[in-house]
Amino acid sequence: MKENKSQLLNYAMYSGLFLGFFWVVKYLFVIIGTNIPSLNFVGSVLSIATPLLLFYFLVKYNTGLVESKMRYWHGVQFSIMLFFYASILESLIVFIHVKWIDPAFISNLYGRMIEMAESMEITKALVTQLTEQSVPTPFTYIFNSVIMADVFWGLILSLIIVPVAIRYKPKQNI
Repeated sequence: MKENKSQLLNYAMYSGLFLGFFWVVKYLFVIIGTNIPSLNFVGSVLSIATPLLLFYFLVKYNTGLVESKMRYWHGVQFSIMLFFYASILESLIVFIHVKWIDPAFISNLYGRMIEMAESMEITKALVTQLTEQSVPTPFTYIFNSVIMADVFWGLILSLIIVPVAIRYKPKQNI
């Protein structure tokens, strides 16, 4: 099957918009969950829906746009692009959070990381290196911890979910 890159790009952007909105809602639970732990738990539980949404979008893409002829690497490529576009939308809410809502969020996060490293009794050289490391800017934090992490998880999930989505044949309505 010859890949239609325009179709792939358009559907990845379209689906990424919905996945991105879902991640924004999930991240709002993280923001609110700092004060209310039960809402933080709800945000964590919502993370389970991400692989389900990936499966849904893969099946819909496979059966609707490529007429059930999607190949493995085509599905992986779609998944990575889907997660990339969704992460752009999520990065907007994260930027608003770390820039205006809780400007100390990143420094507090790195402070807790250093405390955890000290409590784990790892080498003094590594703890010293962590303490001397500068706290990242909101842009570098978002690029590394949101966009790159989301794309990485998109790759990992797609390696598992794409074969299942290719084999899945939805019931036809008569």
